[in-house]
Amino acid sequence: MTFSDAIEKVMLANGYFASLQHIYKEFPKYREFSGKTPYNTIQERVQRDNRFRRIGVGIYALTDFLDKIKKPEPPNKKREKAEFQHARIQGMLLEIGEQREYKTYTPDKKKIFDGKMLGRIASLDECPPFTFSNMIQETVRFIDVIWFNQRRFPSHVFEIEHSTDFRSALIKFAELQDFTTKFFLIAPQERHEKFKTEIGKRAFDLIVSRCTFRSYEQVEQYYNGLLSYSAIRDLL
Repeated sequence: MTFSDAIEKVMLANGYFASLQHIYKEFPKYREFSGKTPYNTIQERVQRDNRFRRIGVGIYALTDFLDKIKKPEPPNKKREKAEFQHARIQGMLLEIGEQREYKTYTPDKKKIFDGKMLGRIASLDECPPFTFSNMIQETVRFIDVIWFNQRRFPSHVFEIEHSTDFRSALIKFAELQDFTTKFFLIAPQERHEKFKTEIGKRAFDLIVSRCTFRSYEQVEQYYNGLLSYSAIRDLL
């Protein structure tokens, strides 16, 4: 079995697409790693073999099955628009995390981003048991997106706040104050002042220096920049 054959089997088992991290993980089920740099060989195959097509940041799909990965049409209703944007930002953050070689997690596995189910982008099905089980079960596992380091500790956590007052997200972050975790609140740019008001309250004194606001636009710009870089790299 060739490298490309094994990659194809990984994608078939994952819904016709997979991140590079997922391919690295699942590849040995179908073929032993060989050569001095097998990860580089996998990257070369997905970029050069016509049976694969890049569909995201570090995400590749089977060319013959692209019609099964259809991007949903943006909704019209206000509530549906908010949910659509929420899933979109989650998907971008998951792909960025995977590209940066973190293990990624989201509780919203069935949501869709650009035709890709979030649970099939994330490399973790469950939140790792890095601390007390009640803390994970009651709070941490509900955080929108988490990037875990190689030791399975939370490195970056993200809450997407379209219209709420940020307090619920900040309370979740406070639960992780004893870890060296970076906290990010993602929201429309016009909500930055509201963020500053909430983070300035004394209840959040211990985490204020570790909390960062990022707008939807900033996340999208960063994501699109990675997409452009990936497109250029694939041509070289």
